[in-house]
Amino acid sequence: MFKGKVVAFALMLAIATSVYAGDVDDCRSTAGITGCAQMMLTICPAGDFEFIRDACGTGITAYIWVTALDAAGLPIPGIPWTDYWLNACDPAKQLALCSSPLGADSLTGANGTTTFGGRIAAGGCTLTQGIWWAIQGKPLKGPYPTCTSNVCLNIIVKSPDLTGAGGKPDGVINLSDLVPFGGSYNKNLGQAGYNACCDYNDDNKCNLSDFAYFGTHYQHKC
Repeated sequence: MFKGKVVAFALMLAIATSVYAGDVDDCRSTAGITGCAQMMLTICPAGDFEFIRDACGTGITAYIWVTALDAAGLPIPGIPWTDYWLNACDPAKQLALCSSPLGADSLTGANGTTTFGGRIAAGGCTLTQGIWWAIQGKPLKGPYPTCTSNVCLNIIVKSPDLTGAGGKPDGVINLSDLVPFGGSYNKNLGQAGYNACCDYNDDNKCNLSDFAYFGTHYQHKC
């Protein structure tokens, strides 16, 4: 009974926080990455592959930051962990996002800022154009004040989930995904048939170590 009351209270707190957090202005709000100029992140639909905080290389703590501002340019504190969305800026490389693909590290603070250092639950691969970020369902736009296009963070995303219905990622890693991997296996960067989407450890090779990653996440899904 006590556990049920705690869960109910936490849910009510999240709802109340969301209601009173304020409306985000998608033009004034901003986002960026810290740790390197370009992140390289490998993801899985089960949300159990690489942490964002490790996406800039060994020994470097990385994160994505977001600052939420309202129409007056004032910071919005208290935005819940789950009021965020993302996808590929290249429309031909849309990711297969799970129902809750990511969560912030905390509520937005008094300055309207929070960070993301955890994992992303999704499939797909996008090597160019980056990733857009959304708050409260609104993709962040730029540059201010014209704000005519999505803000695209310089992030490369890879996943063993590459194919499904219609040849697109489908949120599950299965036998169909082994086909493109097999076509790239034992190929290096610069060789015909090499597919960077199958190089999960970013060493410009598709080899046994990448196959081990594939096997570890085989049959994982949203």
